[in-house]
Amino acid sequence: MKKTFSITAALALALSLTAVASADPVEGTVAEPVNGAVTDTSGVVTDTSGALPIVTDEPVIKPHDVVLVPTPMIELTKVTYFYNAPNGEKLGALAPQKIDTTDVRYDVVLGGEWVEVYTWLGKAWIYVE
Repeated sequence: MKKTFSITAALALALSLTAVASADPVEGTVAEPVNGAVTDTSGVVTDTSGALPIVTDEPVIKPHDVVLVPTPMIELTKVTYFYNAPNGEKLGALAPQKIDTTDVRYDVVLGGEWVEVYTWLGKAWIYVE
């Protein structure tokens, strides 16, 4: 019982000192925010009650960030295996879906082509007939 009381008293003292230290008075003057309409010397009324606009010196989207020519999409109609390189090791399989390509392709003599695509494991290759 004595330990509980002494711990409670120590915590109360620490918290009261923290409250007193954080409640120090403000030195100097505190300006109140101006809300409503303000008339400047030219007679023009400006509304300042809303949020201030964001002003930037440079555009948010820069020209080099815009994709001008998107990469072609491929629609898979059946389960397709993907590889680490053309004719390389199998990494996994993709279910039927539309996938984005990197626009890198290698033609094969027999009529198909190897296409580099984006997967959850990074870039990989699929064989498209």
